[in-house]
Amino acid sequence: MFSKFDLDNASKKLAQRSEEAHAKAQRKLEKDRIIAERKKKREEAIEREIQERRMAELLQQEAEEQERERLRELNQGVVFQGDLQAVPAPVTVAAEKGIKRSADKALLPPSVGSSLLSQDASKNGAYFFHVENGLGRRTCVGLLEFSSAEGFIALPRKAVRCLWGPDADDESVSGTVSVTYRRLPKGTRVVFQPRSARFQEAIGDDIRDVLEQCLSQHSCLSVGDWVTVTHGDEVFDVRVRELEPEPSVSIIDTEMEAEVHPSIETEEKILQEEMEARRRMEEREKRRQEEEERESRMAHRAQQHDDMVRQKRETLPEEGPEDPSTDIHVLFRFPNGEKHQRRFCPSDPLSLLFHAVDAKGASGLFPGEYRLVSQYPRHVFKYQDDTPISHESIPLKDVEWFSPGSRLVLFLEPASATQDGDGS
Repeated sequence: MFSKFDLDNASKKLAQRSEEAHAKAQRKLEKDRIIAERKKKREEAIEREIQERRMAELLQQEAEEQERERLRELNQGVVFQGDLQAVPAPVTVAAEKGIKRSADKALLPPSVGSSLLSQDASKNGAYFFHVENGLGRRTCVGLLEFSSAEGFIALPRKAVRCLWGPDADDESVSGTVSVTYRRLPKGTRVVFQPRSARFQEAIGDDIRDVLEQCLSQHSCLSVGDWVTVTHGDEVFDVRVRELEPEPSVSIIDTEMEAEVHPSIETEEKILQEEMEARRRMEEREKRRQEEEERESRMAHRAQQHDDMVRQKRETLPEEGPEDPSTDIHVLFRFPNGEKHQRRFCPSDPLSLLFHAVDAKGASGLFPGEYRLVSQYPRHVFKYQDDTPISHESIPLKDVEWFSPGSRLVLFLEPASATQDGDGS
């Protein structure tokens, strides 16, 4: 039979195992709860992301539809938009066909012509297309003909320079461009800006005729365009800065008011000069502020010095009764040329020398900023932390250089000067 001790021990072990099993089950439940909660949060985050993406897509679709409607209204019901691979156009095509205003005309695929023909786009007059590359640069081109390979647009030299920069060449053309049909209003005003400062000098009074000759080779303009102006043997780059009534206009059969602004080089030079003038002004202002701060510090120092001198004068003991046999006569010479003389008794402390100097102004120096120096033999008496190194209790009679009845000359020497000699 089992003893009572064995039964109690078994009961305790059973209770302990039961508690451990319960705790383990609780930990598992808590772990499962945390995992389920994290999973739920991930699913909710994914769902939110999906909803946000759907909302963004809906907004994008809505914006695109609004843009199509705007273009449809602007283009009198004609709509075309597509992405085409950009390539440089052959320079001989327009010349071979004798086409005028060919400087900004592109070749497009036949499918684009079919789409526009089905929409009776010819009712809007000349064909124009808004072109934008991946860099966000844009221009407008006219139509040379619908004869490029499908999926490609052949861009004229002028469009290449507008989209890839004024120094771009055929090798610069790459990537797809967004092409959108546009019905352009007739331009009424244009503002040009030459790249070179020599433009106005070279063109002179012929500027109107030269610009008209240049524009006669184009069919449209956009703000930001680069056009090439030829005058004699010289070629100039000119940028379109402003247009009216819209940022892109047709210049076919229209009279336009034209202005020419100072060149980009001139603007850059003016900007450089303005920046240099601003820099000089800032430097002057900085020097002025520094001078004001310096003067303020000097004024504050002068006030503190005046207060110190006044306190020293008020506390300076009177000279004792005169005794030629024992009096020590000291002549103090200051760096500013001042000379001050005082009689000292042999029993006066060494620190009284500095007190007397401070009471006379010490050439604008504070205690600790100067030392007293005998010329020959040279010996230096100085402050340290505003307290004479020699204790106040040391009387002058116990200092080798101050014998009763002697006469000495002590020079006030700024502490910043070269230190040499013995110090007391």
